[in-house]
Amino acid sequence: MGNLLLDPNGRISPADFMKCAILLIIITAVIGLVPIISTTLGGILSLISIVLLYPWVVIFMKRMRDGGKSGWMCLVAILVYFVASMIVGIIVVALVGGGMAGMMDAAGDPASMKDLTMKITIPSVIAGAAVSYLIAFLINKFVPHDAHDNQYGPETH
Repeated sequence: MGNLLLDPNGRISPADFMKCAILLIIITAVIGLVPIISTTLGGILSLISIVLLYPWVVIFMKRMRDGGKSGWMCLVAILVYFVASMIVGIIVVALVGGGMAGMMDAAGDPASMKDLTMKITIPSVIAGAAVSYLIAFLINKFVPHDAHDNQYGPETH
């Protein structure tokens, strides 16, 4: 599995692409849920999670090549992902955390950052996982598998 996620050369089959995508979604979701336990650790892990962009680029690049397209086409998928994530993120915060600015606890003090984090984290993680899965599914659906060797390498199974 490490070769599929880290080596940018070659092609990846539709089935292997989805396995890798689901693995990356699960890892990202687990990292996204850490702030519920510790906001400090969650902040550190969120910075480290930027490293997960590389395997996403690798699998999108390989999947594009499997369909006979240039690996550079993965930039379109990445761009669509970022735009969709921003839109969904704004919607989630508006729906779940819209009234949080004026939240007061029982003593009349402003709500703590921990309370706000707890309220937004799970919906944000679920929305992020859904967007990731949807983009991966659509790319996998609309990039046809080339059942023959092509200029990017031999057929993948």
